Amino acid sequence: MKYALLLLLCCPIVAAQTGWKTIKDETGACQMSVPPNWTLLSTSGTANSPDHTMATVTIGMSPFHPYSDMTLKMLNIGTLFENSAKRSFWVTKPVGSPSLVTYHVETPGGGNRCIAEIYLPPQHFVDEAKQIATSLARAH
Repeated sequence: MKYALLLLLCCPIVAAQTGWKTIKDETGACQMSVPPNWTLLSTSGTANSPDHTMATVTIGMSPFHPYSDMTLKMLNIGTLFENSAKRSFWVTKPVGSPSLVTYHVETPGGGNRCIAEIYLPPQHFVDEAKQIATSLARAH
């Protein structure tokens, strides 16, 4: 019975990632996954969704550290999801015309931080944006 419950809990996550495409930064140090219907672009670390929202992954210029409270206050953060030794992850407040938000995530990389951003209209593919953002990791 325990194994059946474990299987039920893990299967939706596995099924959601099946067929997802991996994009890597230009150095190959950082990677994240995007849904199978997204298009990988010729620019390293960049992909577009069918409705032309965009995701990028890059390598940072410094090692990863969680952000200080003071720094977080200065950023245009709408919702802070996490700021830990494992990941800093937030969505910005809407800006521009048309209005867009940025899902920003950083994780430890090999030596420097891995950084990813997903740009899209507010309340648009929120769960998918979170799945993409939390797939950011040091490349295998």
